[in-house]
Amino acid sequence: MLQIMINQQLETVADARADTMLLTYLREQMELTGSKEGCASGDCGACTVVVVELDDQQQLRYRQINACITPLHALHGKQVITVEQLKNLQANQLHPVQQAVVDKHGSQCGFCTPGIIMSLYALSKQRQAPAHPAEYLAGNLCRCTGYGPLIEAANDVAELAGVEYFDPAQPDEAAVKTWQQQCTTLQSGVYHRPQTRSELTELRAKYPEAQLIAGGTDLALEITQQLKDIEQLIDMSAVDDLQGISETEQGWRVGAALPLDMFHEFMREHFPSTDELIERLGSLTIRRRGTLGGSLGHASPIGDIAPLLISLGGSIEIDDGTNRQLFAPEDYITGYRQTRLQNKQWISAVHLPRPQPGTQHAIYKVSKRFEDDIATVVLALSLRVDDAQRVKHCIISAGGIAAKSVRLRELEALLLGQPFNQISIDKLKAAVPLHISPLSDVRASAEYRVQLVQNLLQRFYLESQQITTRLTDYA
Repeated sequence: MLQIMINQQLETVADARADTMLLTYLREQMELTGSKEGCASGDCGACTVVVVELDDQQQLRYRQINACITPLHALHGKQVITVEQLKNLQANQLHPVQQAVVDKHGSQCGFCTPGIIMSLYALSKQRQAPAHPAEYLAGNLCRCTGYGPLIEAANDVAELAGVEYFDPAQPDEAAVKTWQQQCTTLQSGVYHRPQTRSELTELRAKYPEAQLIAGGTDLALEITQQLKDIEQLIDMSAVDDLQGISETEQGWRVGAALPLDMFHEFMREHFPSTDELIERLGSLTIRRRGTLGGSLGHASPIGDIAPLLISLGGSIEIDDGTNRQLFAPEDYITGYRQTRLQNKQWISAVHLPRPQPGTQHAIYKVSKRFEDDIATVVLALSLRVDDAQRVKHCIISAGGIAAKSVRLRELEALLLGQPFNQISIDKLKAAVPLHISPLSDVRASAEYRVQLVQNLLQRFYLESQQITTRLTDYA
């Protein structure tokens, strides 16, 4: 039986399909129509709501999510706050977050406004103000305001984070916490949420046709965009073996179901060169739900995670409940959206080695929008030189230039053992058209992609020479 608290009302749902999305339930069953459907793909943010759940310290945390691509069952035992909850009927006044948007003239046509309000509400409930409040708006598209007023409103709302303020939407945290702690395991014949590796193994054997889901930010589009019916889902997000980050002899094991926003915090500390790339993996709202395993499971040729892992010398752990195998990302992905995953297997973790001293690493993403957009080209490089400034280690990986993410070993070979100077880079750039044959599509022509790779190689060299000015002309 599915139990979910929507605003202050506890809902028990007995007959929802596995592929029912939260937004559908809110609008059609609860008649809470403040959350809008704009894109049904997690791009526009008009459907944004806030989910309240227990963290590892048994404290409640508030995070914004896209209701349009979040399965209803995934919210079992959690509270969802919609824009309707922000009403203060007794005092007949706006919520402080709503008032901040009004004061800055941040609403015009109003269609996107409820989602923007909920993103800012999540911002206001953080335990401390983030360094960049506008990041909370990255998942909300607005055609009217030009974002300036909204960014100003976000800066004002950030001052509410970590302090007590009058909040008519504030849930009874003690009651919510007690309910969440006592909520039993989800019981459903169509949506399964195992807690352990052994439970996952049993479910894979019992329901071999069931789709695996963690965050669902990609799989959900098959339902909302392609109108597919998915009768059985196995949700891996609660499996203990797929959670958290643990140290290994060589580095770290990162659970495949770890949300990307938590992965970002870890990478910012240990691999700071990846910060901008991960910040651009969708929006913050998407990263609240999206996972490493989900990205690698779909094996998109324009996915950002695979080129990143290749460049860091990472590996992908595949499990069937009995045996675990490790594959280099370039070997795990075998073709266009094809992988080595067999029936009853799943991605359980990613392994990352500790960075070696003297390693220069960079990863670049070129896309039409900076935030929340699909890459035209991703290029990643990892390089070390010896005392004579000759290249002794080199990895070059890319996405968007072939049917899968690739490691460009032919280009690496041209650098290994050579002086790391402009002459070598010029030879490398000249060889690019000989070793990659990208397609032309709506994002870019093949010729443009070739030139992007050449320019990004040049950019890497110049930045490695400690030129600190961001050379936007090369990207």
